[in-house]
Amino acid sequence: MVEVAKPDYLSLVNKSGSGFNVSELVTSIVAAEIEPKKSIHTAKQTKNENAISGIGFLNASSSTGKTAFTSIQNDKYFSVSSSNATSVGFTATDETKLTSAVNSVSNITIAKKMVFELPGFTDLTGPYNQAVSIKLGSWAQTSVASSSASSSVESGKTYKVITRSGSSVTDGNAFKDYTRDPNDPSDADAFHGAPIEVGDVFRASQAFTDSDYTFSQVDAYAFTANDGTTASITLSGNLQAVTSQLNAVTGISATLVNTGNNDSGNPVYSIVVSSTSTGKNSGFQITAGGAARWETSAYPAGNANNNSFNQFSADSSLKLDGVTVSRTTNTITDLIDGVSIDLKADNSGTVQYTASRSETNVKNTVEKVISSLNDYKKELDRLTYIDVEGDNNGPLAMDPAVGMLKSKLKKLTISALTGHGEKNIYLSNLGIKTNSAGEYFFDKVTFDNTYSTNPEHFTALKDDNISSSLLSSSVKKSQFTNIPSGTYEVKYDASSSTWKFGESNLTQRQAILHLIKILQKNWIN
Repeated sequence: MVEVAKPDYLSLVNKSGSGFNVSELVTSIVAAEIEPKKSIHTAKQTKNENAISGIGFLNASSSTGKTAFTSIQNDKYFSVSSSNATSVGFTATDETKLTSAVNSVSNITIAKKMVFELPGFTDLTGPYNQAVSIKLGSWAQTSVASSSASSSVESGKTYKVITRSGSSVTDGNAFKDYTRDPNDPSDADAFHGAPIEVGDVFRASQAFTDSDYTFSQVDAYAFTANDGTTASITLSGNLQAVTSQLNAVTGISATLVNTGNNDSGNPVYSIVVSSTSTGKNSGFQITAGGAARWETSAYPAGNANNNSFNQFSADSSLKLDGVTVSRTTNTITDLIDGVSIDLKADNSGTVQYTASRSETNVKNTVEKVISSLNDYKKELDRLTYIDVEGDNNGPLAMDPAVGMLKSKLKKLTISALTGHGEKNIYLSNLGIKTNSAGEYFFDKVTFDNTYSTNPEHFTALKDDNISSSLLSSSVKKSQFTNIPSGTYEVKYDASSSTWKFGESNLTQRQAILHLIKILQKNWIN
């Protein structure tokens, strides 16, 4: 503690009528005791306040750096394009899986929902009351309308009688047992007794020929139900209520559409029922115990209410480089690695997919990394500056925690960016180097060399990555484990029927089983 000389004021009091002010003397004596200690505490306070301010600056700099590096994760190194974007679009979803490539997509048919129309309603109020059953499944056309007539028929197809040469009540006896209900493919009973007359429609259960008749094929369909529960509901109330009740059935949606006015000037409505998803098996069948007003007729032309299939459900299909594939949706994510294919319209031609890496974008990322690192280093140097000739030290000079940050920053250039393949990647490999002052700079020669030989290495700057050396396996992250970056050997021990993760114990094996999904059993061999 600094000792301050204190004059003996009291010894001078009342000597020779000095007239000293006792109050001032006491104040001076107290100040002489307090000021040295106050000065020391003030210095400590100032230092602590500077340190707190320095921590604030460090926190702000760290936050700025974090924001900069987080934004780098959104940098795009690849551009993907379509030669016909109105027909099919391509979107990069995982740049770690992308490579520069050109592929052809042809013979595109988009996936569709089923759309069925119940037309001709003029009474909004009803009330309506009808029990219906709804099944999900697929429709297939079993018979196609023909403009020509023949005396012969094929099994399974649906025909309309065009001409009949005789007039006997027994006309048709030769084949009446082969006629079936065109609206009920499951019905095995004869549909029509003799005579069979012009205009009759039937489904043939067996091929036959009868020279007394001519038949013309008509459009007809057969329904195959998916495995699952049939939805049974009773439609009741006004037309809007009925539409809402159909709309509530899982797998379908329904809307009430004003289709215009009839000859009397009154509005006419249709209930349009659609499947809620695309794909061949997303279709539906509505049966109503023979009440044709509410049914999806297998023979639409025979429906007195003109119920119609406006669109059948269908899978999407395309050829990728000549290989035919199909899916239930129009968004396909498992054909081109790291790319989502969006089918938009049917196209019998060829559309070209192109993926190319942008050197300019990669270089911009490298330069942003250098700028962010230098900004952070500059702030650390300012905060930890030691003035050997004076008292102008930085607010965090000699702080061990901040010193550790500086040490880690220096080691960054010699620390490997692991998890991006079998070989380690270093910042220096990417053209990010340091000069004698520890500042980061861009080395174009190294950058160009790495970009020409291993351009995929630059993804280490922005993308977390895990990979496998075996093409028949895929590796994915688990939300339940936190395995350090590195290279690990995973193998199957046939003697113990267990998987081994390096020299791991059971807990580690369990962790890696969360991490790795085996796609082919022959990996065990």
